[in-house]
Amino acid sequence: MNMEETKGSKGGLGGALGAAYRSARRGVGVRVRRTVSGHTWEGLQASRARIRSIYAGIRMPYYPRMPLLSIVMAAHNTETYIVPALESLAIQQWPNFEVLVIDDGSTDNTAKLAQDFAEHHKRFSVHCIDQVGPGAARNAGVELAKGKYLTFFDSDDLANPFFYLQAIFSLERSGSDFALGSYQILKDGEAGSPPPYIRELHRRTRRRIKLADRPDVMTNALMCTRVYRRSFYDAHVGPQPEGIFFENQLLTMRAFVQARRFDLLHESALLWRRRASFDSTTQRAADVENLQQRIDSYQQVAAYLEEIGEVEVRQARLMQILATNQLTLSHLLVAGEDYLDLTRRFLAWAIAEIGDDYYAERVTPRDLQLHNLVLDGDLPKIRTFLFTNARSLGQWVFGVRSPIPASRRRLSPLARAAQWNAYAADGSI
Repeated sequence: MNMEETKGSKGGLGGALGAAYRSARRGVGVRVRRTVSGHTWEGLQASRARIRSIYAGIRMPYYPRMPLLSIVMAAHNTETYIVPALESLAIQQWPNFEVLVIDDGSTDNTAKLAQDFAEHHKRFSVHCIDQVGPGAARNAGVELAKGKYLTFFDSDDLANPFFYLQAIFSLERSGSDFALGSYQILKDGEAGSPPPYIRELHRRTRRRIKLADRPDVMTNALMCTRVYRRSFYDAHVGPQPEGIFFENQLLTMRAFVQARRFDLLHESALLWRRRASFDSTTQRAADVENLQQRIDSYQQVAAYLEEIGEVEVRQARLMQILATNQLTLSHLLVAGEDYLDLTRRFLAWAIAEIGDDYYAERVTPRDLQLHNLVLDGDLPKIRTFLFTNARSLGQWVFGVRSPIPASRRRLSPLARAAQWNAYAADGSI
C-alpha cells in the first residue's frame, strides 16, 4: 500500500468515526431535548456555550498575535440605554478590541455619558458629529477603525461577553469572510428567544459555508450579529446606505452573496432590546410610514439582486419575506385601510416577481389563505382569520415546530381547523 492509499484509508476511517460520533451526539441531544423542560434546555445550551468559550480562551495563547477587533457604535438619543450597552462591551472576553462611539447629533445626554465612560476605559473613544443618520454615522466610524476585524453594535442592546471571542476564534480557524451569530430578544428586562426560524438556523455551528448551502440564512438580517474580516467588508460590503431606514437589509445581502465562505455560529451575539417606549424603528411596524420604509428596503434588495444576476436568490428572498411575516400582516387586526392597501400592492408585486410556479410550490396552505384574503382586500374577513389563528402566526416558517406547549395553546391545530371550517360554512369568512 503506497502513502496515498494509507492517507486515504486513515482519512476514510477518521471520517467514518467522526460521522458516527456526530450522529450519536445529535441522538443524545434530541433525546435530552424531548425529556427536559424548555427552561432547562436553554440553561444547558448556555452552559455549553460557556464551556466552548472557556475552551477557546485556553487555546488563544497559541496565537502569536491577537488581531484587533473594531466595534463601531452609532448612537442617537439613547441616554437611557447607552451605559449598559457600553458596559456589556467593556467586559468582552476577546482582549484586543477598540470601541468607536459615533454620537449622531444627540440632543440628550448620550454624548456626555459616553464620554464619561470613555474617560475610565482606554479602549473606548467618542466622536461627536452633526446628525447624519445611522448609516452615515457608521461609515464615519469605519473610517476611524483600525482593526483586522470589524463589527457594529447598537447603543441600546447588550452584547454577549463571549461572542466576539468565539467569532474571531472561528474566523482565524476557518479563513471565512465573516461570522454570523444568533440573538435573543430583551423585553421588559427579560431575555426571550428569537423567532423559531432563527433558532432553527443557529441550532448548531457550521463553518465555511456558502449561501447556496443555507439560503434560509438570509432571514437573519440583523446587522450587529456578525463580525467581518475588514478587507472583505471594504471590498464587497461597505459603505452603508445613507439616508434610508432598514439599511441592514441591503448591507447584509451584499455580504451573503459576495462572501466566498462564512461561518454560521450557534452562539448568541447580543440581547436585542425591545424598548418599552416603542420608539425604535423596528418596533413601529404597525405604522403605514414604517411599512412603506420596509417595503422600500425589500425592493431595493430585489433590485440589487436583479442587477447582479442573482435570480434564484432574489426569488428565495422575496418568498422568505412573505413566509416569515415580515410584512407583519398580523397588524391588520388593528390597522386601517391605508395599511391594507399598501400591503396588498406589495404582496401582488412580490408574488408576480417570485413567479406563480415557485410561489405555489413553497407557500403553505395557511399563508395562501391569508394572502388570498389580503389580495381580495376584505378587511373584516382578514381580521376574522387573524383572530382565529392569532396564537400561531409566528410559526409560519420552514415547518418549525411550535415552542408553545400544547397545554398552553389556546386552540389545538384540529380545533383551529374546525373553527375555520365553521366560519367558512356559515359564510362569515
